Amino acid sequence: MAATIYIAAGHGGSDPGACAGAYIEKVLTLKTALACRDYLKAYDCDVIMARTVDQDCKVADKMKEIEKKRPSLVLEIHYNAGGGEGCEVYYWHTHAPSKALAQKVLTEMTKLGQKSRGIKESKAGTSYNFGMCRQASWTNIPSILGEYAFVDNAKDQAKINTDAKLRAIGEAYAKAAIAYLSLKKKAEPQPETDTSSKVQVGDIVQFAGGPVYVSSSAASAASTRGASQCKVTAIAPGAKHPLHLISQDGKGVYGWVNAFDRGTGGGAAPVQPANRYEAGRKITLSNVPLYTSSTAKEAARKLSGTYYLYDGKAFNRRYRITPRTDMVGKTPVTSYVTGYISQSDIP
Repeated sequence: MAATIYIAAGHGGSDPGACAGAYIEKVLTLKTALACRDYLKAYDCDVIMARTVDQDCKVADKMKEIEKKRPSLVLEIHYNAGGGEGCEVYYWHTHAPSKALAQKVLTEMTKLGQKSRGIKESKAGTSYNFGMCRQASWTNIPSILGEYAFVDNAKDQAKINTDAKLRAIGEAYAKAAIAYLSLKKKAEPQPETDTSSKVQVGDIVQFAGGPVYVSSSAASAASTRGASQCKVTAIAPGAKHPLHLISQDGKGVYGWVNAFDRGTGGGAAPVQPANRYEAGRKITLSNVPLYTSSTAKEAARKLSGTYYLYDGKAFNRRYRITPRTDMVGKTPVTSYVTGYISQSDIP
C-alpha cells in the first residue's frame, strides 16, 4: 500500500495569515505546498492537499480530514512574523515520530542556506498549542508545522522573493517526507519494442520495397515491389510475413510482406506507420477516454479538442499527449503531459 502525504498550506481565503507589504502568508504557503506536491509526483506515494486554491481552510476541518483519511504523515506549511529571522519546525512534545519528522524538515530547510532556529515543542497551555501538531497525540500520525522565514524581516524576504525560491522550499518539505518514509521513485514505464504493436489494420504505412508473398507463411515470394505507400488490411502476429498490404499510390503492392525482417535474408526494411505516432503530431480528439497512467484500469475523464503526441512512444498500447506544441517532449513529464490515450483512439 502506497504511503499518503497530507500537505496543508496554512491560512487561505478570508484568513491571509502574516502580512508585510507584498508578502502575504496565504499566498506564500500555497505556492510552497503546490511545489511540494509536484515534487512528490515522481515518487511512490499518494498526496492529499488541504487546499489547492485561495479558499478558507480551517484547522478543525483539516484535523477531521486527517482523522478520516489517516495519511502516513502531515506537513503543515507556514511562514513566520514578529521580527525574527530563520526557520523553525514544531512537533507535538510527546510524539517522538513527529519529532523525528521535524528534524528531517529542518535539515532540508537549512540546506537551502536558511538560518536554523531549531525544532520546537508544541504543547497545551502555550502559544504554540498548534492543532495540526496536537492531532498527532490522538491519531499517532507524524505531523509537523514548519515556519521557513519571517515575512517581516528583510533578510528572510530575500529568501522568499521569487517563485523559484518558494518552489525550492516546497521541494525541501517533499525531500524530508521522502527521507522519513524511505520513498522510492516511480518506475518509468518502458516503451514497447514489439513492432506489431505500432501497426494496426487500417493504418497507412510506408513499405520500403522488397518481396511480396501470397500468404503469411509462403515459402517463396510471388513478386518483388518497390517502395509504396500502402494500407494495412490484415495482420498475422508472429508469422513469417506478418502484414498484408495494398498500395494506395498505384505501385502494385498487394500481398504479405516481411515487415519485421529489417532487410536481412532479402527481406524488406521495416514497415512503420507514416508519421501516425510521431512526437508532436497534431490530433483531434472527440470524447476519448483519458487515463492517468499507462496501467490505469479506469479512465479519469473523457477528452475532446486538439492535442499533440508528447513523445511518440507506446506504453502498454497507450500514448502520452500534451496540449501545446511547445510542450512536446519537454520535462519534467508531470508538468507537460495531459495524460494517456489508447493507441486505438489515435485518429
